[in-house]
Amino acid sequence: MVSQSTLDELVNRPYSFIVEANRDNGGWVIFYPDLPGCMTQADTYAEIAEMAEDALRTWLEANLEAGNPIPEPGDFSFAGWDWDKPEAKLRTTQEVAEMLGVTPRRVLAIAENRGVGRRFGRSVMFSEVDIEAMRPGPAGRPRHHMTRHTDAS
Repeated sequence: MVSQSTLDELVNRPYSFIVEANRDNGGWVIFYPDLPGCMTQADTYAEIAEMAEDALRTWLEANLEAGNPIPEPGDFSFAGWDWDKPEAKLRTTQEVAEMLGVTPRRVLAIAENRGVGRRFGRSVMFSEVDIEAMRPGPAGRPRHHMTRHTDAS
């Protein structure tokens, strides 16, 4: 169990977060560049601070309990941010459902079956590698490669 004072001390560190408008579905996506996988969503602009703190607290608590090291807050600037990093490319369950042409419920079932996706609080987020692992294979039966046996006698 993580002590409340330790958790509160970590939450009060000056971690920067980025908020991005979700133009397709509305709302806002929030992520912390210094904390891989620490992200959440807010439905309204007014909820951003509350959701950001909740995501930070949840991420810190889970990583402390797992015994993972907690990175120090970095000197963050947009100029140094690599938008192609896997952390910047995580997608929501709804986005993946639209990409694959299935329901969000089906996405979660496939993800569980194939062991992909990352849970953040109530949300499950997916990297590009996760999405590729969830795409269906070719239709029909798998091909069997027949080998020819020849006698050299």
